[in-house]
Amino acid sequence: MAEEVNIPYIKENIIRCLCPTCPVQQNSICAREKMLNIQEILQGDKDPQSDDFPGMYCSNGKAVCEDIDTDKDCVCPDCAVYNENGLDKAKPDFLYCKDGRAKK
Repeated sequence: MAEEVNIPYIKENIIRCLCPTCPVQQNSICAREKMLNIQEILQGDKDPQSDDFPGMYCSNGKAVCEDIDTDKDCVCPDCAVYNENGLDKAKPDFLYCKDGRAKK
């Protein structure tokens, strides 16, 4: 069985995450609402929870927002978090929002 990739769900990675700019989320009302709150959460003292932020799917698994469009193109290959963790060799290789967290 494939082993999950350990990508820390921390503020530094969330800030560099491209998921919020992904066309998959472009028309998602749920993702837009979560993004309105994330700045406040990121400025706080505690680490955000996976359902606070519409992203880092490679780390936290499938999207909590059900109104995303996974038929759209994904931007994972342009993401620093994706590249630094060698996720081009992981499965799934992108669309973590639909297929779950990264595994090697």
